[in-house]
Amino acid sequence: LDSRDVSKVVCRHVPEAVFLESIGQEITYILPYGGAKDGTFALLFKELDLKMADIGVTNYGISDTTLEEMVTDSLHTILFYRKRTVVMQTFCMPSILDVERVANVNGKGSSVITGWELIRRQFLALFIKRFHHARRSRKGLIAQVILPAVFVCLSLIFSVIVPPFAEYPNLELQPWMYGLPQTTFYSNDGPPNNTEVARVADSLVNNPGFGTRCMANNPIPNLPCVPNDSKWFTPTVDPSISDIFINGNWSMANPSPNCQCSTPQKTIMLPDCPPGAGGLPPPQRTQNTTDRLQDMTGRNMTDFLLKTYKEAGRKRYFYLFDILVIYQYYPVFILHSPMSAINHLSCLQVWFYNQAWHGIVSFLNVANNAILRGNLPTGHDPREYGISASSHPLNLTKAQLSYQAMAATSTDVVVSICVIFAMSFIPASFVLFLIQERVSKAKHLQFVSGVNPTVYWVANFAWDICNYIVPCLIVIIIFLCFQQKAYVSLPNLPALILLLLMYGWSITPMMYPASFIFNVPSTAYVVLTCINLFIGINGSVATFVMELFTDDVGDQVLLIFPHFCLGRGLIDMGKNQAMATLYESFGEDRYQDPLSWDMVGKNLCAMAIQGVVMFTITLLIQYRLISGESFSKEDEDVDVARERARIHKGGSEKDLLRICDLSKVQYHRLLPHLVVCFGLLGINGAGKTTTFKMLTGDISISGGEAFLNGYSIRTEMRDVHQNMGYCPQFDALNDLLTGREHLEFYARLRGVPENEVPMVAEWGIQKLGLVKYSNKSAGTYSGGNKRKLSTAMALIGCPPVVFLDEPTTGMDPKARRFLWDCILSVIKEGRSVILTSHSMEECEALCTRMAIMVNGQFKCLGSIQHLKSRFGDGYTVIVKVGGSPPALGPVEEFVHETFPGSVLKEKHHNTLQYQLPHSEGALASIFSHFTTHQQRLGVEDYSVSQTTLDQVTRLNPSFNCGSGHLSTHPWGGKEWKEGLSS
Repeated sequence: LDSRDVSKVVCRHVPEAVFLESIGQEITYILPYGGAKDGTFALLFKELDLKMADIGVTNYGISDTTLEEMVTDSLHTILFYRKRTVVMQTFCMPSILDVERVANVNGKGSSVITGWELIRRQFLALFIKRFHHARRSRKGLIAQVILPAVFVCLSLIFSVIVPPFAEYPNLELQPWMYGLPQTTFYSNDGPPNNTEVARVADSLVNNPGFGTRCMANNPIPNLPCVPNDSKWFTPTVDPSISDIFINGNWSMANPSPNCQCSTPQKTIMLPDCPPGAGGLPPPQRTQNTTDRLQDMTGRNMTDFLLKTYKEAGRKRYFYLFDILVIYQYYPVFILHSPMSAINHLSCLQVWFYNQAWHGIVSFLNVANNAILRGNLPTGHDPREYGISASSHPLNLTKAQLSYQAMAATSTDVVVSICVIFAMSFIPASFVLFLIQERVSKAKHLQFVSGVNPTVYWVANFAWDICNYIVPCLIVIIIFLCFQQKAYVSLPNLPALILLLLMYGWSITPMMYPASFIFNVPSTAYVVLTCINLFIGINGSVATFVMELFTDDVGDQVLLIFPHFCLGRGLIDMGKNQAMATLYESFGEDRYQDPLSWDMVGKNLCAMAIQGVVMFTITLLIQYRLISGESFSKEDEDVDVARERARIHKGGSEKDLLRICDLSKVQYHRLLPHLVVCFGLLGINGAGKTTTFKMLTGDISISGGEAFLNGYSIRTEMRDVHQNMGYCPQFDALNDLLTGREHLEFYARLRGVPENEVPMVAEWGIQKLGLVKYSNKSAGTYSGGNKRKLSTAMALIGCPPVVFLDEPTTGMDPKARRFLWDCILSVIKEGRSVILTSHSMEECEALCTRMAIMVNGQFKCLGSIQHLKSRFGDGYTVIVKVGGSPPALGPVEEFVHETFPGSVLKEKHHNTLQYQLPHSEGALASIFSHFTTHQQRLGVEDYSVSQTTLDQVTRLNPSFNCGSGHLSTHPWGGKEWKEGLSS
């Protein structure tokens, strides 16, 4: 087909005709409407009918301008003039040279990087992508940094609260160990001329007072002393109580009113004493030790203690940690000489409260200090002499030592459980990103863009390890802050660091296979975290318990799990330190090197092997090879059969995309020629997306073969990916990356030189009209802008074939027209476009060839005009009659006589719509007759258009999915349904 010959014919009759485009085997012109009135259209179409064979035209057709096209063009013109000033102000910043450079980039750099340098660049691009995602992800910050740090802190706080393993120190016994201040009393009932007793009493009452608290040079720390200048005084009482003792007949045997105790008829907890029971308050004073001393000389001590117990008891008890503890009591010193017959020896008696376990020794020591100071030679300061009493605990027995070591190890078990709990969140969170990329098809799109799967997984693994090091360092710093000797002492710290690092090395690839299983990231996160906790906690605790039975088989089996290796390693480190501290008290060195094989060495070795094995398994899953079977053929359309025959005869070697009997249960046969826009048209479930998935390597093929630019999709998929761009049906975008970051990322994957990456990204932004949104996160884009960004990503790198899966889904008419223009400009640049669509109008606007798919089969194949001519139902003529009222009868009679076979489709007030049959020379005849009789019939206006593609598909029953059927293969039908539903 020579466009110049066609243009000569068209311009000879319609000089105002405008050449629009020439794509593939089709040439499009815009003809002015006046040619329908002056008869030039009739002459043009008559000459085209005569010279079709000479100028290489197979068929031709016409279509009227749609209302959507007119509205869109009008809005575009208005908006252009309204915003021209704003646009000029916005883009006046870059220099003219920069704008020209961006325009000349054409989606690719000046050269394409290949080989090892491309692999390095792709690795860097994947790393940068993960960095941008991580720095904007709040969920990742919580799961990977905050939660681990919180749980490790809690575990170490618990270990600090637990008392450390050590023997108890000496305990100094003195009265004030039971609290301050205290109330005590004394009684000196000896003879008044006994100087020895008087000196002892004086040292007890006056300086230095009780015990060793207020000694001259060695006072007890944190216990205050005041000057001993307090005077004796007697507390005042109510006059009624004084009258009781003044008027009463009291004696030493009956010194005060009696109390009522329990009786068989009435039980009471404490004696019920009347006012004045126990006698009048004794004289008292405040000692230099801040204690209150009562003088009970000449009083009935037993009567006083019993009858004042109810009031004094409230002072002797107080609550501490909800446990009733006896802290205060009334000791008494009675100095008398009842044994005067025995060499006149003085006797000192000490009263103590028998529930204060250290009371007898403490107050006996006070008495001994008084005796010591009372018998000092004259001139010696009693404040410089004293006796201190201490309780020295006995050495622990073997059973007690074992118990203490077990208690310390149990604390380490709790610490290890909390560390496992904390570190289980980190690897589980890594899988979230991988699942999102797989489900959104971003991962597959990166493979299509040239990323080797090995590079993809190595880059993600490297990033995850670097990301893991951050919370790992925080955990180590927390351990250092708490100074737990079992983990941060000089010999133990390297083992702790290696355990945490090797845990990340091994657990991270162990999580990767889950990214192939789960489709909901949140579900995967919960399940994987629970699995990590279950294995780590139960494995560590179980082996710790089994150690009591000297069974180490479980240890060897559970070494295949990194969670167990970490937890058990921490337990062994804590146990090793506890036993070393225990034996150190006996002068023995039982400390083991924590990096030895019997300690954490085997755990480190196991985790090192696990990391390599699990990463290898991940790569094997990624490189899985699934073979399929071929299926029986069905009757096919004559155009499809002709195309298949041409392919098998070898007449398609120069075509960019060649598909030979490709099937996912049924056969596909298509072959886009060089520089075309090939469309796959069909309803949901027809197999369009499944075909794209097979061609891009997203799913395996059941049979057949396909070649893109000479490369087989079965054996040379990497080369196929280098020659294609792909816009999937659902946007494969990262919500946290901006549009510019997306385009820069894919430019690096395509091998664009680094210094040209910003220009290539800018080219995509300007070409798809994303300048206003380029620096916003993709998650904030509207549906139409997301489709634009996905299309721009497919065009980056200037691949020779671009696959667009329903590129205009969800777009408004203006945005859809804009994207159509972009696609047409790509075709004019010399690239082929393969697209799928539900829209007949879209295929008419873009496609030079197309196939209609029904139930996985091609029902027709050819150019748009060819399909209209072959399957269409002729021409649609709309006639508008003038006059009031309009005379429709003559027009109806004229059409019926002039065009046999015409069918009146619609009839309104002044409008008639006819369907005229297709025949040779029909267009010339229609325009000729209407031009001749337009004035006679009163025709105000008329339009002629060929049957639209939408009408073709509706009128032809073979294009209806209801007439199609699934494969009759015994199991292929089910597989085909599943494939199409995806």
